[in-house]
Amino acid sequence: MKQEYSIKTQSESNFKSYISRTKNQIDLELKKLGSTISELNLHPQIEYALLSRGKRLRPLLVILSAESVGGERDTVMSLALAFELMHTATLVHDDIIDQDELRRDKPAVHTKWSMNDAILTGDALIALAVELASKYGEEILKTVARSALELCDGEHMDVTSSLETTTERSYFKRIREKSASLFRASTYCGALAGGGSQSEIKALSAFGENFGVAYQLKDDIIDLAHKGTDVLKEQSSGNITLPLIHCYTNSTPSQRKEIENKLQTLMKRNHNTNGTELSRAILETIRRTGSIEHCEKKINEHLNRAVASVSGLKNSEFKDYLIEMTEILRSQD
Repeated sequence: MKQEYSIKTQSESNFKSYISRTKNQIDLELKKLGSTISELNLHPQIEYALLSRGKRLRPLLVILSAESVGGERDTVMSLALAFELMHTATLVHDDIIDQDELRRDKPAVHTKWSMNDAILTGDALIALAVELASKYGEEILKTVARSALELCDGEHMDVTSSLETTTERSYFKRIREKSASLFRASTYCGALAGGGSQSEIKALSAFGENFGVAYQLKDDIIDLAHKGTDVLKEQSSGNITLPLIHCYTNSTPSQRKEIENKLQTLMKRNHNTNGTELSRAILETIRRTGSIEHCEKKINEHLNRAVASVSGLKNSEFKDYLIEMTEILRSQD
């Protein structure tokens, strides 16, 4: 998902400055962390994965959640890094599972080195994340571990799903585990480590989950718009997204069969064959059934819940920035 923040008002300008400064600090701390493990044989692979450009959303949410309850970023920076390491580990492993050769326009770890190196790099990143999180006590360590377990379960649901058997309900269960679990854990742990009250921790946990669900839904429709053929090929063998689920569910038996046949044909086409016309036909069916609008509606519902969940937090610039994040996500196309 390629997103850029579009800043137009003074409030948004302050937000952009905050995000830029915080991301720069996170990147600097990641670089420092890389230098502390230079004795490891896997150091080049770990550093390569860690220092690739990214949005750093999960560590940003840890820091913002802590600051919104009166905590200091310096006290939660290691925790923020732990979540970025955990997220990076999942990307390294996802690239292997999905057989993606590129990650953010650069060779994936398994492409640049080997499959074995990539598996071990992901494992090492998880181990480092656990080590960093352990400094914050048993509850936070358990939460990090639980979110990683949910993520693995969600990924398994992802790779074993099929269009014929996937329902909207099972889709939301999957993305709550695979996609939203780290967002929810980031805000929960950030608020807890920042000294938040039980009500503040609960509110920020709800924010993280709803933001994470909306983020994945937005990712689904943006990918369809910008990478239609490749995305539809993936969905013919798993990773079924909401627009296609809604379209399939709201089609007649004959229309469903036609969708199945088109997806199978698209998947079987080799890289030298142009599948543009076929993917356009499937995308047109998705649009005709109102499936994109349905997805947008769900995005707005979850973003509204995210905003409502933090409405009771004390007013601060950090609370405003959390709300700003939802509005920016809402406006992406």
